[in-house]
Amino acid sequence: MTLRTLALITLVFSVTLAPVADAQIRGMPMSEGYSRWWISGGANAAVLSDINDGATRSTWRFGNDPALLVRGSLEKSLDEATTLGLSVAYGKVDVNLVPFTTGPLDDVISPLPVSCQQGCSAQLDLWSAMLQFRSGGGPGFHSFFEGNGGVTAFRNMRTRSDATAIGKPSGSMDLSGTLGGGFGYTLKPGFVVTLVQDFGIGFHSKADLPEGTSRSWRVRTTRAALRFAF
Repeated sequence: MTLRTLALITLVFSVTLAPVADAQIRGMPMSEGYSRWWISGGANAAVLSDINDGATRSTWRFGNDPALLVRGSLEKSLDEATTLGLSVAYGKVDVNLVPFTTGPLDDVISPLPVSCQQGCSAQLDLWSAMLQFRSGGGPGFHSFFEGNGGVTAFRNMRTRSDATAIGKPSGSMDLSGTLGGGFGYTLKPGFVVTLVQDFGIGFHSKADLPEGTSRSWRVRTTRAALRFAF
């Protein structure tokens, strides 16, 4: 073997093994779609069930029309298919208040404003902050699973007719969580469009609720978002 041939073989091996060594040194899989962080932004269409609220002695009825929220998340990649992060959503939501009409607290003075004594339309600020676990993904069209757990808050409720405050401005903060699945399409490495359907449950305060009144509520959400890697 001549020195020229030996030098050529050495050069080929160096060029071939350099990316592998670099990936091993960095501790990263050799996948162009892998990133340490993801950020997403999009919109939610959420359908909430009725909520029984002891503080206002009324049932909050959100109806069947979806409430529109904006949502964002910041996630850290644990591996090529798994992320863990924080998601936040916010929106102004319309609700109809229906006073309790039965139960042992009927003789208690209603905390609702006069315009709501027989029921009224109102609006509140709804926001959520949750830890998010996501598994799945890949190039092109793909599926994934998501789980979220944290709190959902209902704040600053006011009548729609004259903006009269209802209850405390701080409102209620409920433990809540969601499970769901979705589909995504990778437009290019680090840029993904997603569509998710999830189902959730929350637990409202049981203070001042008539005996036998449920404190849990449910939500069904359709979400669309764009995800960016950095």
